[in-house]
Formats: sequence, C-alpha cells, structure tokens
Amino acid sequence: MARYAFGAGIADFVVTPNDGQWAVAAGAVITFWDAADGGTQYTDLLDASSQPITAAVTDEYGMLPWFQGPDDVSGMWADAGGASRAWIEAHGGAADDTTTTKGVVVPEPPAGGVSYVIWRAPHACTVTAVSGYREGGTGATVNATVNGADLLAVDLSLSTPDTWLSGPDVQNASMAAGDTLAVAVRSAAGAPAAITILIDIQGLG
Repeated sequence: MARYAFGAGIADFVVTPNDGQWAVAAGAVITFWDAADGGTQYTDLLDASSQPITAAVTDEYGMLPWFQGPDDVSGMWADAGGASRAWIEAHGGAADDTTTTKGVVVPEPPAGGVSYVIWRAPHACTVTAVSGYREGGTGATVNATVNGADLLAVDLSLSTPDTWLSGPDVQNASMAAGDTLAVAVRSAAGAPAAITILIDIQGLG
C-alpha cells in the first residue's frame, strides 16, 4: 500500500463568496470524503511533517497545503463546509514511490574541497542514493549532507572519469520539513573540469 500526495498545486485554492464576489478562504478547515454527499470521512491523513491529521487547513492565501491521503486513495471529495463538495485528485504517482533528483555541477572544484547548500525539504521525504560524475582530472571524492550529517558513511570515490558512480548505502536518509540538503566535493586531484553530484529523493509527490 502507498499514500498519494495532495494539495499545494496551482489549482489547490479554496474560495468563498464575499459581497457578491469571490475571495480566497484563508484558514478554512477542509475535510475529505469518499462520496459527493454523505459517505464516510477520510481521517487517516498525514501533514507535511508526516504527523497524523484528520483535516487540512488553508493558509493565509487560501491554498490547500501539501498532505498525504489514506493508503491507496488517489482521489477524494473535499468539503469546506459549503453546500457542495469538490473532487480533488492526487499529484501523479504515490507519494511514497515518487523519486525526484536534486543536484549541482561544480566547475573547476578546488583541491581542498567545497560544499554548497542546494535545497530545503518542503515536507518529509527520504534520500535513496547519491551519485557523482567527474570530468577530467585524476580523481575526486564527494558526499552529501542533511543538516550537516553525511549521507554516505564513506566518501564516494569518483575513480573513473566520465562515468556515473553511485555511493554505498545511504545513512541519515530521512528528511523532515525544513531540513537542509547540501553537496560536498571533499577532494579533487588533477584539476577536474567539473564534478556533478546528484541526490535521489523519494516521497516528494
């Protein structure tokens, strides 16, 4: 079983009538159901920090926040307390199965190494792999970190030029909302033209 991701999309805004016009509904409590009328409420939801919730609350702009629905439910009826419910569909595949890649190209990395912060996690997710690619030079070692903690227990050696190489098993893989992801060239020999580091992340939805 897998959970699907909902909310935080271009169409995920809640509006309400206001003096004959429409306005965003800030702070609206949205519940989710298995039918357009009546039915059973879905209460097994997870917020962006993977904490249990039974409903979602819109932000100050009326946007529905990112959250995960119940196992194997890819569409639900959303109820904002009005006269009718609206159908909402999940974003693509299951949130637990979706893999996204983050990375950076480091041109002419210094021999003593360098690191860059490249991303802030919007919600809970998991790093599944770290890979590297060296252009030129005679060698290099790389790693990546979450909040300063190495993702690879041993730095990945880019021993072969012009070849994608993957690191050993990932440690410290779980990321919470707000965690910081960084990449690091720990050493570079023979003046490589560039080093690319990629990080695979699962669960972004």
